[in-house]
Amino acid sequence: MKKIVIPFLSFLILASCDSEPIQNSGEPNLITPINDEHSPSLNKVEKNLNAFNDNLTAFIDCKSGSSSPSSCKEYIAKSISEYYGISDLMEAGNYIDYDKIPDKIAELDSWEKIGDFTEKNIQTALNMLNKFEKPVLIFNENDSYVHVVALKPNGSLSKSRKWDDISVPSCISYFPTRASKSFTNKGINYAFGSSDGLVIWTKK
Repeated sequence: MKKIVIPFLSFLILASCDSEPIQNSGEPNLITPINDEHSPSLNKVEKNLNAFNDNLTAFIDCKSGSSSPSSCKEYIAKSISEYYGISDLMEAGNYIDYDKIPDKIAELDSWEKIGDFTEKNIQTALNMLNKFEKPVLIFNENDSYVHVVALKPNGSLSKSRKWDDISVPSCISYFPTRASKSFTNKGINYAFGSSDGLVIWTKK
C-alpha cells in the first residue's frame, strides 16, 4: 500500500511545480470618468442674489471699452446663471452668447416652453418664477434680431396701454447695441416694441 501512495504523491508535487501561476497584467481595472462638459458637477455656479445688478455694471463697462458689436454677449446668460446658481447656459465652462440662448434651452430637457405672451401664460410664468423660484426667459421668436430678457423675481406687474392693456411683468434687459439703456427692473414693454412674436420659457 505504501508503494502505491508514495509515487502518487510525488506525481502531484511535480504536477503542481510545472503549472504556471496566474499572471497579473499590471493594468488596474479602472472606470474611466465621463468627461461631459454639460455636467452640473463640472460647471458649478455659486448663487449671487446681486447678479443682475452686478453683471449690468460689468456689461456696461465691457461695452464702453469695446467697439465690436459682437463683444460682451455673454452677460445676460452669466447673470441668470449666477442668480439661480445653474449651469444650463454654459458650454465648455463658458457662458453662452445671448443669441444662442433660445436654441440652447430648446435642446435641454430641463426647460420647457410655456407659450406665447398672453395673460394666462404670464400668470403661469409668474407662478414658476415667484412660487417655485425658477428662471423665466422671454424672447422674440423667429426674428432676425434676437433679444432675451429674464423676468424679475418678485417684480411689479402693470397694465400697458401700448400693449392693449395686457399685464406686463418687470424684467432684466441688457441691450447689446444700446448698453446704457439696459435695466434690471422695468416693464417688459420697455425691452420690446410689441408683444408680437414673444415666447415664454421656464426651467422645469
